[in-house]
Amino acid sequence: MTTLKRIISGALALTFSATILISSVSSAAALENWETIRKDFSKVMLAPGADESQLNFAWYSTSQTEPVVQIVKADAAFDEAAPAFTGTSTTAYRNAETGTQYYSNKVTAKGLEPDTTYRYRYKTDGDWSEIYTYKTQNSENGFGFIAVGDPQIGVGTGGSEQDTARWQNTLSLATNRMPNAGFIMSMGDQVDGNKEEDQYAGFLYPGILRGMAISTLAGNHDCDVPNLIWHFNNPNRTQYGETNAGGDYYFSYGDMLVISLNSNAVLKSTKSANAIAVEHRKCIEEAIATNPYAKWRVIDFHQDIYGYPDHYSDPEVKRCREQLYPIIDDYDIDVVLTGHGHNFTRSYQMENDSPVKADGVDYNAANVTVQNPAGTVYFELSTSASKNYENNKAGFNDHIAKSFAENNIQSYSLVKVTDASFTVETYRTDTDEMYDSYTIEKTDRAKLDSSIAKAEGMIAGGAYSGEKLEALSAAIEQAKTEQAAIAENGELHKAYDAAAALDERIFDMKPVLYGDVNGDGDVRINDVILLQKHLAGYEVNLSRRQLEAAAVVSDGEPTVNDVTQIQKYLAEIVPSLTR
Repeated sequence: MTTLKRIISGALALTFSATILISSVSSAAALENWETIRKDFSKVMLAPGADESQLNFAWYSTSQTEPVVQIVKADAAFDEAAPAFTGTSTTAYRNAETGTQYYSNKVTAKGLEPDTTYRYRYKTDGDWSEIYTYKTQNSENGFGFIAVGDPQIGVGTGGSEQDTARWQNTLSLATNRMPNAGFIMSMGDQVDGNKEEDQYAGFLYPGILRGMAISTLAGNHDCDVPNLIWHFNNPNRTQYGETNAGGDYYFSYGDMLVISLNSNAVLKSTKSANAIAVEHRKCIEEAIATNPYAKWRVIDFHQDIYGYPDHYSDPEVKRCREQLYPIIDDYDIDVVLTGHGHNFTRSYQMENDSPVKADGVDYNAANVTVQNPAGTVYFELSTSASKNYENNKAGFNDHIAKSFAENNIQSYSLVKVTDASFTVETYRTDTDEMYDSYTIEKTDRAKLDSSIAKAEGMIAGGAYSGEKLEALSAAIEQAKTEQAAIAENGELHKAYDAAAALDERIFDMKPVLYGDVNGDGDVRINDVILLQKHLAGYEVNLSRRQLEAAAVVSDGEPTVNDVTQIQKYLAEIVPSLTR
């Protein structure tokens, strides 16, 4: 898939204007052994593997040896011959008070069978751990997972202890309703203080997490230090969108592809917003290439770009929105899950930063079903353990279809996925009653239909002429030919391939960042060097779009005059490279 460049800009001001209300209800009983709990931040954590046949492990130790995990079926014994998986150990947290050095151990177990109960143990500091149980699920006929908003252990009434109790309560309620969940997904801000290991101890504490995998996003309270990546072993980690707490990653589960983006990168990285946008695109494209025919595409990240008014107009959220929604629009994403705002919202279907409403659908209802919708629906999930934000800002509600902001009430969401539908049910923890259900029903050809409609809309807009218009028109006719053939045989893969081909032509119609020869979203000296190598005959394999970006003054193939013009731009002799 062709990598795109989008010029994204926005002023950044790191200010927070939301009023914080500290949770005073849903307060679970005090934990009897909190002083012991808060000192144990070495517990093993499970994370989804690259697919259902894999399971990732991470834990702290005080000695650095090769980490080992043994995992056997429930009726098998542990011995020296039991299946064992090894991994890596890296230097991690150091306790400044005691001088104790901790190490982060990571192992991936592979070859797990569906619908099977396993037992596992891991070796830490020379000894085997106690034995835990983990059951794989069978996604063939559908599956479910649990999604939760910011636990943010350490900020609620009662501090870390009470937040830990509420966190455990939320997970208990969720797993009671969905005991066979494939995994848990956390929207970031696992803790309030990113270096506070006693807060991580609270997050790690619930025993449910020894038997169920959890994927964790970097929130703004997690992203300044590497503690998050020391504690968790998320799959397919990349350097795209990277901060100190890690970068983007992705995994597949059943007929669903999950792409987890570090939305803090636009705020914390030294790279430009353009460069980070390109990196997010590369991660999405890399993820899709691993599972191009996934029926459902889900993206999760921390900042609530279509969330409650308290955060909607914040400069940091505005900048994330400007960067991310164009990318999401381009890749046929069904659902986006976010956190950050500590209140629940469900958007309308969104496309091009605007609501897309189908006739006859009451999006404001508590139970909604849409069929083959255009655009993407965005969820902001409320806190699962601690504080809430008061909704004290007027306006900015055009994107919100449904919201829930009763002060101090935590929540959780159950996501149910089948071949034909994707449902998000959200429950409040005080009554454990469902207050929102949203279902997308999608037929196999919906993606191709959507791509054709998008391309025809571009032509109807009248912004294109000449060769570009002819090329796009030809691509539409080819897609319609494929569409007619697919209607007869119903082959999903062919529909997706035809849609991908048309999408590539649609992407090619979008603006080029002139001078960005290497495609990283910026114009720098590296672009000059790459173009010089190309002109000198080196095998650098520039794509058609890269050549177009290089030709800042030339018509057709770039020349040495383009090198000179880019150099002038970098020296601020010319103000821009727009043709």
